[in-house]
Order: sequence, then structure tokens, then C-alpha cells
Amino acid sequence: MRNITAGLLFSGAMVIAACASDSVLLVNPRTGASVKCAASGSGLMAPAATGMVDDCIRRYPDYVPVDRLTPAERADLERRGALPY
Repeated sequence: MRNITAGLLFSGAMVIAACASDSVLLVNPRTGASVKCAASGSGLMAPAATGMVDDCIRRYPDYVPVDRLTPAERADLERRGALPY
């Protein structure tokens, strides 16, 4: 019984102590405008951080993550000096 109680207390502490952070840099390949979607959470809010970033990405349908730019899009943005780093 003692081991079960200790295990439950340990599991509960891990859930409360959990943390997460997520961020994505988005760029509009046509205009060069950029936006950073980022969120972090701890404890019971840790899983919500990913959901917040996903919601932010959905609000910018014409934007793509910088790491998913095509070589042509990247070259065009670099030529114009509009590629965010």
C-alpha cells in the first residue's frame, strides 16, 4: 500500500512539474513578412502550449515555417533581404 501511495504521489508531482515550450517562425513567401508563434506552459498547462502554437499557425494561412520554404522562395527572400533569421 505504501508503494502505491508513493507512486501516485510521484506521478502527481511529475504532472504538476511538467513544462513545455514551442515556437515556430513563419514567413510569407510573397511579402517577406514574418511572425513568431510561441507558447510555453508548466504543470497542467504544458500540453496547451502546443495547441496554442497550432492555433497561431492556423491564423496565418499564407505563411509557412522558415524551414519549409522552397529553395526558390528562400533565394527570392534572401535576394530582397527579407529572410528572417
